[in-house]
Amino acid sequence: MKFSAFRFDGYLRALVFAAFTAQGLQGQLTTQQKDDIGFTALQTKLGAGMPTGTGISVSQVEAQDGSANYRPDATVLTGKNFIYASVGSTAASSHATTVGKYFYGSSSLAPSIGVSPQRVTSYDANGFIGSNFLRTSNTTQLPVVESNDIQNHSWVGELGTTALNIDATRRMDYAIQRDDFVAVFGLNNGSGTAVPSLMAGSYNGITVGLSNGAHSRGGTTLDSGSRTRPDIVVPTTATSWAAPTVGGAVALLLETSRGTLALSDASKSIVVKSLLMTGASRVETEFTTPWAHTASQPLDAVYGAGELNVLNSHDILKAGQNDASGVSTVTSTGWDFGIGSSVTTGLYFFDLISPGSAYDIAASLVWNREITALDTQPGSGVNYTFTPKLVNLDLRLFSATGFVLGSELVASTSTVDNVELIVAKGLAAGRYAWQVTSADPANTEYGFSWNVESVAMAVPEPSTLILAALGILLPLVRRR
Repeated sequence: MKFSAFRFDGYLRALVFAAFTAQGLQGQLTTQQKDDIGFTALQTKLGAGMPTGTGISVSQVEAQDGSANYRPDATVLTGKNFIYASVGSTAASSHATTVGKYFYGSSSLAPSIGVSPQRVTSYDANGFIGSNFLRTSNTTQLPVVESNDIQNHSWVGELGTTALNIDATRRMDYAIQRDDFVAVFGLNNGSGTAVPSLMAGSYNGITVGLSNGAHSRGGTTLDSGSRTRPDIVVPTTATSWAAPTVGGAVALLLETSRGTLALSDASKSIVVKSLLMTGASRVETEFTTPWAHTASQPLDAVYGAGELNVLNSHDILKAGQNDASGVSTVTSTGWDFGIGSSVTTGLYFFDLISPGSAYDIAASLVWNREITALDTQPGSGVNYTFTPKLVNLDLRLFSATGFVLGSELVASTSTVDNVELIVAKGLAAGRYAWQVTSADPANTEYGFSWNVESVAMAVPEPSTLILAALGILLPLVRRR
């Protein structure tokens, strides 16, 4: 593990380090890894229509190496429009270059990211925390406006005090909320490491771990509530490579959503996060323990929502937006960018229509922690304070008859998270309804997506026994 300590802006001290291990610098996903995350299957399905990250601009935030280098190597990552937002060394960092290969390199998921007139904006993590972007502890200034689509953070660290860590995290969530970009954060490597303060404490970003579970463990401890980390996992060898792989997947979803007017709301960061979480695979050979969650803990303690599956997430996106309604049905797979409040219940009635079949379904609900930047000294000098508000939304699945709710079947009701996730298995054909509720009278925007994960024929007795004896009992088919 490489560590380096810095001073930035002359008034803060940070411990920031790149999140990679002795497995070394690789530079691209293997064929098997691309197969595992559904990328190869999506390529095969879409052919010439496969998105490549066209029209997407990104920010890449990197810790300095031992020689104070943080920039990706433009002579290796050719064809990109690099913008350098931080001062310091102009030499290339091998870690930053490898992250760039996974994020937008020629063999990445999204090789068209950052091609002019789009850009790759390069930050030193020290400068990013300080005057280049977050402006941590500078009460006279808000964070810089982010005009790029995705931020990648393959570094972890913490500042000198809890108060500074909280200020940086709230500023990060404020920027995501205000500017509506997707921020991806890698955890530390090693299952014995604690969840880092920066930036895994963020509510509004996407935190990434490894499919083999070799990443930070335990809940967040910063700024209220012990929330499960990570949000999603990737089958790479280090979190530094996992984070930009998720960033590449985000680029594919953004390009697709922006290319069709009817899908444009799916470019919202909360919808993107929901698409990734619903589409994730929850049965993987890399998992050393079975994926599990509870009503109060929506994500698995090790694997979050599961392993990145680009095919599933893209299929859910293409299934289309369906508005909440108490008088009409939605498709059995789809998504919505909705608004909830305590006086408005979001209902999504849907049908599972094949008699004799059993269905596995999943859904996730995502919303932002709201950060208010208030000037506490109006008229006598700026003094910003960042005040958080976490609205409590819940997600439930009901049986239904017509447009009347029946029995509640399963619920996700965490009081500390800003995500909810339901996985229901073996449902019979019939009518069901998703219900989104809020405990707050104010309107709260949310991203919601749902998916039929698999369908299996339910064979009645005694045929089941006959098929089992013959060794040809039909299994559930998991979509990749």
